[in-house]
Formats: sequence, C-alpha cells, structure tokens
Amino acid sequence: MEDEELRRKIRDFTFDKCKRGNQGFQRILLQLFGYLGHGKSSFINTVMCVWSNSDYKNHANAAGADEGHTTERLTYQLTKNIVLVDNRGCSKMNTYETGEIFAQLANLLPLDKSVDWSHGFGLVDRIVEAETHVKASDFTIPIFVYSVTTSPTPGLKEELKDIFCVAKELTKVVPIVVLTHRNHENNTEIQNMFRDIGVENFFSIENYTDKNPKKKRETHEAVIRFLYEVISDAQFRDKQPRDADQEMIDRKLFVLNYIHQREMKLHEANLARQKDVENVRMEQAFRLRQQEEEARIQKKSSGI
Repeated sequence: MEDEELRRKIRDFTFDKCKRGNQGFQRILLQLFGYLGHGKSSFINTVMCVWSNSDYKNHANAAGADEGHTTERLTYQLTKNIVLVDNRGCSKMNTYETGEIFAQLANLLPLDKSVDWSHGFGLVDRIVEAETHVKASDFTIPIFVYSVTTSPTPGLKEELKDIFCVAKELTKVVPIVVLTHRNHENNTEIQNMFRDIGVENFFSIENYTDKNPKKKRETHEAVIRFLYEVISDAQFRDKQPRDADQEMIDRKLFVLNYIHQREMKLHEANLARQKDVENVRMEQAFRLRQQEEEARIQKKSSGI
C-alpha cells in the first residue's frame, strides 16, 4: 500500500469497525517499556515527527544517549484512538522494577503521573488508589525499546523471555520490539536474540534526535509500517471474544498475586539470612567458650 493509504487506515482506526465491534475497547495505548537510556522518549519524538510530517521537535524531552531520565508515565496523542505512553525506564529488571512494569502494562496505574518505585506492598496501595483513574476500555499493546549499542549480557535472554511471557499474559499481545541505532554492528545479533525468545514483530530504526534531526526516508517508512502493524495486531486480537471489564479484573488479580508472591519470597529469603547469621553467631560463641575452656584446663594442668 502507498503511504497515504497506510496513513488513512491508521488515522481512521476505531474498534467500532472491528469484526466483533469494540467489545468494550475505545483506544490503543502503545505502552513503551524497557531499560534506561535505550531511546523510548526519542522514539516517541520520531513517531510524532513522522506522523505530523513536520520538522523534528523534542516533544518527549528526550535526554542525550544513555541518559534515560523519564520519571513519569506521559501520554502523547497520535490519533483520536491511538496514544503513545512513555513509561519510566528500568535500570535493572529486579522484582520491584518488573512489578512496576507489569502494573503499567496491566494499565493499573494512572497516566501522566510521576512514578516512584514502591517497596513492600506499596505498589498495592497505589493500584487501589488508582482504581477510579484507570480505564478498562484502554487496549494495551506493549512496545519494548532496546538499543542495539548495548551488547547482551549473560542471562539477558532468559530475563527478557520471562518478562515478555508475563507481558503477553497480561495484554494478550506479544510485545512488539523496536531496536534503536539500526546501523550499529550489533543489530543482527540482537535481532537473533529476540527471535530466539519468540518475538514476532520488531522494527529497526534510527531515531531522530537533537543531534540528528534530518529526515530520512527509511525512518519515515519504518514508523508508518510500525503504526500499521499496531492497528493490524489490534484488529486481529479483537477478532476473538473479549471482555474489557473482565480482562481488567484478571490483570489486577495477576499483578496483586505477583506482588504477594514476591513479598513472600523476599520474606522467606530474609528469614533464611537471619537464620544463617544466628547460626554463625552461635558457632562463634561456642568456639569462644571452647577456647576459654581449653585455656582454663591448660592453666590448671600447668599448676598456674
């Protein structure tokens, strides 16, 4: 299809025209997630630039390379029914940060609000407080942004495989992967890694930035293909019977159970550490008493 035809289909997308009607959904949330400094905000700037067919503008206040600093879940309206969401990036995928990711992808936290990593059961409190601000009618498509300038570390593939598995269970959609710095030598290696973990759709792109604002045909075409793939995926997923309200409930139960299991494991680990510390303390005390007793016996036998 020609560019204008793709644009028309993207612009006119509505769940009302899907095979089964909207089934309770009104708009698509393109939820960007991933590691700090991998180009999520820059990708939003690039998409906004291409879609508006205008000169580059730093809409998302993107920082320089590897300086990820987004601390809010900010939204950017692309069309009437498509919204980009710039989520806070993770420095490492520990259980607290992945808990935040899952809560965001499950659409259980408010948009356009600051994000503070919660410890303990703090995330549960935030989810409860947000109940009146989130919408079951939002259809989430997870978008994982990864810079190919970052070489894979041992264990990264399994880490991402687990996260993508949960993301799919929460949203009913396999995350779409956007690879930034497409001309870097690591590109092929990174693509193969994502293929190995079952990624079906990924797009390689060179983001527009303050230092690189010049328009490029390949970037323009990649963004339009990406957006068309998004609406095509949403239409495909909506062919199956869906219940927006029930899915919201299921997502909430899943994330709350994840938090509960996480805290139970941490509690058990803390108890095990405390037990180890106590055992070491008791062993040290026993050795000290043993040394004192040996010294007493030796002193007695020497007649001192």
